[in-house]
Amino acid sequence: MRTDAPLDRSTIVMFATTSTAARAQFTSTPTLARASHRARAVAVTTRVDAAAQTLEGVVVAVSGAKSKTLRVDRKVPHPKYIKRVNVSKKFMFHDEDEACKVGDRVEIVACRPMSRAKRFTLQRVVTECTEGVDCAVA
Repeated sequence: MRTDAPLDRSTIVMFATTSTAARAQFTSTPTLARASHRARAVAVTTRVDAAAQTLEGVVVAVSGAKSKTLRVDRKVPHPKYIKRVNVSKKFMFHDEDEACKVGDRVEIVACRPMSRAKRFTLQRVVTECTEGVDCAVA
């Protein structure tokens, strides 16, 4: 029997008259599976709230009545030499009750912009700086 011979008429008619379920076994993705997958995807989707950004550092400056500056220190690998180097960044935050002073270790949380530089508020004082002990302010 020749393999390159065209299909006979009975084979063509068979595929034309078969139902969609019979035809689905010859396709890569059956239509029934696609519909059920779509229904499952809609039922599983839920709303996810993002976590609030919190930072911890040392208060280094008082710049107004209720405004203070926090220094956040972290260690990152040097891009070329791989050694870990200290990197610090300063953030201004709002202290409504004036609960912290210079040298205290505090935690701040992101909020709506209060000014051009202030985008954080004081969440809690982690450790207070005592007068007799050298604080972590450089």
